[in-house]
Amino acid sequence: MPTAGSLLRNLRSFHYVPPHPVQSIWPPGRRSAVLVLLFVGARGELRVLLTRRSRNLRSFSGQVSLPGGKADDDVETFEQVARREAEEEIGLLRNPELLASQYRMTLENVNMEFPCYMSRTMLSVKPLVCFLRNCHTPGADAEASADAPLDASRFFGKLNPGETSSMFSVPLAELAHQLTSREAECDRYESKIVPWGGLSWKINHFYYPVDNPRDVSWLHTMRDLSSDDSSDEGAHTTKCRDLWGLTAKILIDVSTVALGEQLSPTGASIPAGEGRDRSLGHEELIYGLHDRAGQFQRSARSSWETQMIRGDPTAQFSDVFDAAFLAQLQQEHGDSLVF
Repeated sequence: MPTAGSLLRNLRSFHYVPPHPVQSIWPPGRRSAVLVLLFVGARGELRVLLTRRSRNLRSFSGQVSLPGGKADDDVETFEQVARREAEEEIGLLRNPELLASQYRMTLENVNMEFPCYMSRTMLSVKPLVCFLRNCHTPGADAEASADAPLDASRFFGKLNPGETSSMFSVPLAELAHQLTSREAECDRYESKIVPWGGLSWKINHFYYPVDNPRDVSWLHTMRDLSSDDSSDEGAHTTKCRDLWGLTAKILIDVSTVALGEQLSPTGASIPAGEGRDRSLGHEELIYGLHDRAGQFQRSARSSWETQMIRGDPTAQFSDVFDAAFLAQLQQEHGDSLVF
């Protein structure tokens, strides 16, 4: 298993050049951001913090997600959105001095260049990758401090019952290769190809046990506000949380970059540096919807977008895209796009 330090170095060195202006891929009125919060676990592994959304929320209720949400206005940067939402949902302080003095922690922006992703609710989602580490004392080795397991004896966590019902974490490196083995924490992995809007979409599912003894102990002390967590059906009896959809897609991409790999348009791994990865994110699709199809506008959802959100089988991407643009999308992403 690669070290936390090597994964973080690869993430810090990752650079992505957007193919279109920010107004086209993170459009005003449709802006959202999530925080990919990384930290070092007890065994030296790099982990990512996840939440389970409250069942009272109108969208994606009860689902596993990354802390995040929609921009309040067109002035907020995606970093400000992700940090504000993380403070509201899980209590991660935005003030660095308070975070250091109250919890002896420092938050570092590891990468701010990951592309935008499209949500099923027709929002553009921009990830902010951060690393939460122990504050190092003056004169101490800062690099060694960064690689040390996070000391959360003074844990910042505070669930907002209106938005977040529980928190847990998973090892980042497992996600790139859909790793399920005796050494892995993932109970099982599944993928499905589903139709949406006349295109095929690959949906990834990672099932992590609710009772996971290898998760960090300080997360076990958090009171779980869920009335019941997702449980497996059928022959599987282990009670699990389902990490899937857009959250899984974002974390697969982050994990792949952290491992020093890229993806070919078909999703196969290729050595880093051998070609630009166009399968990361959904920026070409968002650009097409905003600039070419007149969707993703500041105003309320169009009737076509509303039909797509509801899963109306009569709504198709071919309603707003010409055949040439659809062919371009499929050429870049292979047989199926990934959600």
